Amino acid sequence: MDQRRSVNFLSSLALALCGAGLALHLYTIVFKASGGLNFFLVALFLWSCAPYAVAAVLARFTPTRALAVGAAAACVVADAFMHYSVFIAPKGSTAALGLLFMPMWNLVAIGPVGALLAWLALKLQARRAIA
Repeated sequence: MDQRRSVNFLSSLALALCGAGLALHLYTIVFKASGGLNFFLVALFLWSCAPYAVAAVLARFTPTRALAVGAAAACVVADAFMHYSVFIAPKGSTAALGLLFMPMWNLVAIGPVGALLAWLALKLQARRAIA
């Protein structure tokens, strides 16, 4: 029973992190974008949600739920930093380009590194449990 709770907790945590990422991007599109809703903003929202869709799919399967938590957590942190660097403390006129490229970095680097760190944490935990 304890194993089942752990698996459900990991799945819920991964989906909550995905929801936080989606909420951040929805906030950006609705409240920070100028000019009203248009095709570009919808496409940007969908593109920004792609890393969270991958994490949500990983959260559906028991062996990859911890990986989903790591990937989603890393993506949320990276997206929050990008939001800060674009809207709160921009360093230049091209800071907003980060919003276009961050989903790619989340998909190819940040999400996989977060998943790898979660996998390593699980291996260390299992090793300590054996000892």
